[in-house]
Amino acid sequence: MRNVPFWIDSAPIKRFPRLERNVNVDIVVVGAGITGITAAHLLKETGLTVALIEREHVASMDTGHTTAHLTCITDVELQELARNFGDDHAQAAWDAGAAAIDGIQKIVQNEQIECEFTRVPAYVHVCGDSVSQKEISRLKKEASVGAKLGFDATYLESVPYFNLPGVRYPNQAKFHPRKYLRALAGKIPGNGSHIFEKSAASKFDAKKRRVKANRNWINFDRVIMATNNPLIGLAHISAATLLQTKLSLYTSYAFGAHVPSGTVPEALFWDTRDPYDYLRLDRCCGFDYLIYGGEDHKTGQKNQTEKAYARLRARLKKIILKARVDHCWSGQVICTPDGLPYIGENAERQFIATGYCGNGITFGMVAAIMARDWATKRKNPWSDLFAVDRKKIKGATWNYLRENKDYPYYMIKDRIARPEAQSVRQLKRDDGMIIGSRRKKFAVFRDQNGKLCKFSPVCTHLGCLVRWNPAESTWDCPCHGSRFKPTGEVIAGPAEEALRPI
Repeated sequence: MRNVPFWIDSAPIKRFPRLERNVNVDIVVVGAGITGITAAHLLKETGLTVALIEREHVASMDTGHTTAHLTCITDVELQELARNFGDDHAQAAWDAGAAAIDGIQKIVQNEQIECEFTRVPAYVHVCGDSVSQKEISRLKKEASVGAKLGFDATYLESVPYFNLPGVRYPNQAKFHPRKYLRALAGKIPGNGSHIFEKSAASKFDAKKRRVKANRNWINFDRVIMATNNPLIGLAHISAATLLQTKLSLYTSYAFGAHVPSGTVPEALFWDTRDPYDYLRLDRCCGFDYLIYGGEDHKTGQKNQTEKAYARLRARLKKIILKARVDHCWSGQVICTPDGLPYIGENAERQFIATGYCGNGITFGMVAAIMARDWATKRKNPWSDLFAVDRKKIKGATWNYLRENKDYPYYMIKDRIARPEAQSVRQLKRDDGMIIGSRRKKFAVFRDQNGKLCKFSPVCTHLGCLVRWNPAESTWDCPCHGSRFKPTGEVIAGPAEEALRPI
């Protein structure tokens, strides 16, 4: 079994050059995932010049680790959105997702992209472990609210294959995200536009409106932060830090598996478990391929992460005994207190997009459309709903406080806790561990050749202590979800600097 996303394994993308010279463009887009690549493509179509810069490789980070459900159905139930925002805004949130699916389909057709785009139904069903009348009533109410607000939602006594009560939502979609983005990325360079890989944004100069990467400068008029967890960039550090504390980062686990043809209907499924399990299926030649995921937890807050895979695999085998797993991976999901993303301007001439929850692909497309409209000064129907500075709503303050209780808790707990070992003798190859004493701790990794890499375990974001994630071989921060490579470099923010080597 390969510990790499199926998408990355099955659709290689050509390498783009590093930034090695100064460049002038209209728009800089930071982050080459679904939001960044799509925004750059749409902006270039308007006649603007774009520089898309990426710390690693195109579509290899969060978008490369997705499960690529294309659905307007949000993680927060429609009835809860209606209570918190009102019917019109709840409808607008789902309309945005539906428009995103239509937008992707239009690009696929216009650009003739071979990416297995398919319209399929989605089913939300009760958890098979126990069926309660409360869950059934909630699903009936969800279908009723959906129909009332103009969406095709039908309560079923028995959804296909699982034979459990649920709700059917037709006309959702799925595709191969890397094949789609590979085609789009190939159309961006040229006529004054560029893609640069291995070119992390290291410094922003707000006065001169420029960003440094690889010791070279890109001059721009506007900047779009498409890094899932936005960099500070041109924003004031206090405002940017406050926004980052509103974001809750979760790790989700997934398997890719071969199953006999026709075993499961070609559709999207997820259940009412908390956190929920999700499944999608694709028809292939001679077999079907499914992706099954779940076991979400706050990033950095589980020690034995391999057990998440074990529990998930056990449930998959219970559902489909003949599933033959060949890929496993984890991805990061970022949530907000009220369940809707933050998309819009957070500083003069700077646009950010984050907090997509479980709708990374659809909200990523929404954000790209909104970024294009912002850069070209067009009016957008969702700008107020997803505004970064939107007013608090009922329940949001409590969720914000509940999520951020982790910060002081882990800050204190980890500093007084005993390290895992007092010396590196217990550390195996390809493994990491917190070494030292209560007063002095080190994050230590031993590579395949036995070489030791030693770092300060203090996260460079707000100072919590990182933990080793054995399932993914990363250092994860339990406070705000920053992730680092075994050798200390940043994988995902909000941290922007590597762990300090010792």
